[in-house]
Amino acid sequence: MTTALRKFWDYLPDPIAIALAHVGSLAVGLLAAFVIHYVLYRIGLPSKPFIYVAF
Repeated sequence: MTTALRKFWDYLPDPIAIALAHVGSLAVGLLAAFVIHYVLYRIGLPSKPFIYVAF
């Protein structure tokens, strides 16, 4: 599978390959930012609802 993907990548014209690399990098970066944001958001939430802590 890797060789087929490598052949396809080599077959692409340079501007298209560069554009696809940038789009893929942007997508991975946005996914990583979303995961980090979600984890930090969940850390800030209390583990129990406030009403149960008060009584």
